[in-house]
Amino acid sequence: MSEKEAKDSPEQPAKTRSFEKLTLILVGVALVLTLANTALIVMNPTAKKVEQFNEDLKTELAESVAALHKKIDGLRSAEVEWQSVLKKAQAKPDAIYKVINTQDGYLTLTEIEKTESSAAQ
Repeated sequence: MSEKEAKDSPEQPAKTRSFEKLTLILVGVALVLTLANTALIVMNPTAKKVEQFNEDLKTELAESVAALHKKIDGLRSAEVEWQSVLKKAQAKPDAIYKVINTQDGYLTLTEIEKTESSAAQ
């Protein structure tokens, strides 16, 4: 019987160690999945807030870009208008001009006719 007990002794710990390793791996995987699930549950309300904040930022950025493009277009049209004003002034450099604010909010250059009273001065 001592031979039989000697044979059973080495085999038993090997099976036990194998079973313990398998159990330990399964417990580890279960723990990791539990922690990941818990983190996702905890972060879910935060993720919604962050996502809403990102959407708000995208909307504000789009509005800012649109306003910037509108201002750039306004500056381009003002440049074109002033180029025409400068051409007009260059055509008659001795003329007297007056800057007038038009009804649409633009400034324009208007030639003033010389009168005898202004010519005497």
